[in-house]
Amino acid sequence: MEHEMVMRQMRTHLARAGREVQSARQFLETPTRRDTNLALARALANATASIDDAMDTIQQSLHERGGS
Repeated sequence: MEHEMVMRQMRTHLARAGREVQSARQFLETPTRRDTNLALARALANATASIDDAMDTIQQSLHERGGS
């Protein structure tokens, strides 16, 4: 049951990362906004954080299951 919860958390983190990356792509495709660089940097930072969270969740799951 706990493994299932961890996998759900991982999917949530990865889904959020995907949305953040998509936002970054949209900013790249429409560079007409004044604050595009700042918004792009924020979107990419958020995506990176979400991916890091997902990786931590995976690592925790592997550790708890006796993996490395």
